[in-house]
Amino acid sequence: MRRASLDTIDREQEIAQLGAAYGAPLRQRYVVEMRPEAFEFWSTKASKRFGEVVLFILRRSGKLILHTKQFYPEQAFRVPSGTLLEHEPLLDAVYRETREETGLQVSVERFLATLEFELRCGGHLVLIHSYLFLLREREGHLETHDPSEQIAAFSEVDPSDLVDVAERLESLPGDWHDWGVFRAIPHRVAAQLLRPRSWPAHRPRRGERPGVGQE
Repeated sequence: MRRASLDTIDREQEIAQLGAAYGAPLRQRYVVEMRPEAFEFWSTKASKRFGEVVLFILRRSGKLILHTKQFYPEQAFRVPSGTLLEHEPLLDAVYRETREETGLQVSVERFLATLEFELRCGGHLVLIHSYLFLLREREGHLETHDPSEQIAAFSEVDPSDLVDVAERLESLPGDWHDWGVFRAIPHRVAAQLLRPRSWPAHRPRRGERPGVGQE
């Protein structure tokens, strides 16, 4: 089993403190079965990272920011996310990644969720942690400040359209399919947390299943 790189920060204590300030996050665990090529990609990334922050940024219009990158398939838009650096507090990562990818200054509205992913392939396992935050735009102009991110375009959607975003990611063809299934999960979780009560609950899709002890 390979885990994301070990971090010396007490994440559980940090999660508790942020939960007290911004709302207790939903905690879920998912198992995602992957083909060898996709698994190797994420296995390599996990060895170099300490988790990731996933950024649901509300604009003044009430819409959420999506982006696509130069090497993504056509119409593969998703919310921004970024690597958590060694010894980096979660909020520092949130503000740094938001600035690098969007150029915006934001405030934290809500600590949405912490997700633990078990990516599996042929008896091998990789663990990745994702921390989801709802943010609100305060200042700045929407443009990437980090050319290495290769962001090609931005888009905006209503929070109620996050399920549609997830479905488009899950439908990506070929080598991008497993990536899309993995990337869709935070969108579905956020859709559930932000939905009116009449919205349907999140259900696992093909290739995804809740982990044992899901909360």
